[in-house]
Amino acid sequence: MNDDMLKWLNMTRIDIKNQGEGNDVKVTVAEGVCCNIWQPDWFSKGGAGYVMETPAQNLTFELDCKGAGELLIYLRGIDRRSPDDNRLPLWVDYTRLAVNREVIFWEMKPVWHDRPYAYTRMVEDGEKLQVEVSWALHGYKGEELVQLISLCTKS
Repeated sequence: MNDDMLKWLNMTRIDIKNQGEGNDVKVTVAEGVCCNIWQPDWFSKGGAGYVMETPAQNLTFELDCKGAGELLIYLRGIDRRSPDDNRLPLWVDYTRLAVNREVIFWEMKPVWHDRPYAYTRMVEDGEKLQVEVSWALHGYKGEELVQLISLCTKS
């Protein structure tokens, strides 16, 4: 297992979008928290969408919604590809999601990129939300890890 793969196992991804024509959402993470946030073109049609990747296993962030619409939050694993361009099943065990202190779930929810946990809610223009997310390293079984390593080294 190479260093990149070890880093991938310790990362999570959260996709956020305020769906609606001309809508946007500002994402603010506490200073000093290692978090990469970007806005891909493919995720910004019919509203603004952002992708966050972080190794922080307990993350709190603020969302400031511009425009009334449907807020989408997808909890998933990161998107990394094998040498032959197949998406790797990098699992994450999400353990908690709370929005404005309302607990959405507090139990293990295993996900990967292609099988995310989706949370949606209607938002008003100017609405501010506080989101808390916790996750743990996935408890890979032996055969799952062997399959993942074999996909990473396939060419």
